[in-house]
Amino acid sequence: MDILTTLRNSFLKFFGDIKIFKFPFFLLYDPGSYKVKGYEIRNIIDTIMKGDILVRGYANYLDGYFIPGFFSHAGLYLGKTQKSDMELSIELEDKFYEGTQVVMHSMAEGVFMEDIINFCKCDFLLILRRNKRAEPDIDFESSFKTVYQKALECLGKNYDFKFDFSDTGNLSCTEFVYVTNEDFLHRYNVSIKERKIFFGKKKLLIPDDFVTKEFDIVFSSKSIKNVIIEKILERNNVLVK
Repeated sequence: MDILTTLRNSFLKFFGDIKIFKFPFFLLYDPGSYKVKGYEIRNIIDTIMKGDILVRGYANYLDGYFIPGFFSHAGLYLGKTQKSDMELSIELEDKFYEGTQVVMHSMAEGVFMEDIINFCKCDFLLILRRNKRAEPDIDFESSFKTVYQKALECLGKNYDFKFDFSDTGNLSCTEFVYVTNEDFLHRYNVSIKERKIFFGKKKLLIPDDFVTKEFDIVFSSKSIKNVIIEKILERNNVLVK
């Protein structure tokens, strides 16, 4: 890794943890206060199912001003995980997280696993679920096994700071969700589109792109106004026509 790449990656890691407040104007580094409350997380713990896709967002984070859309991050719920689920190299031994309710996602540190409670520490959260309406002939249990194995193969990959969907060697958050669910996402009208990201255009997915009428929305945090979800659904419906 050359020095320019190292500097760019380090800057973006720092950049993603800065909050911006307009009145009075000042910047704040990761204050750690969230709008998704404890009782909502308890509800999620009781109802979430393996294979669910989670999209989340934060209020006033600086990187949210540069990522198009309302949500800024996406992850995949795996459910219960055990180290016996895969053959682990020495390198991945420490990266594998055993738990009863585990989410896998990609952040600046790369693709990793953590407890669902940690993932829910955010300001806005939506949970999407596959259904028989979009996939009438699918055995979800069998299909999830494929999704799970694909997810495990991604563990430990570096974050894709270039947002290059043509190369899966490194993965952004939406790339990770896309490659693990690619076999059926077309049934939910989720497809790669050209987007303006940071200071240029790329063919990619943003977290909002997963929010379509074909998915079941099984959880929406109280902090998200219904009109916001309706606008995202309407916009995505127009884009796929």
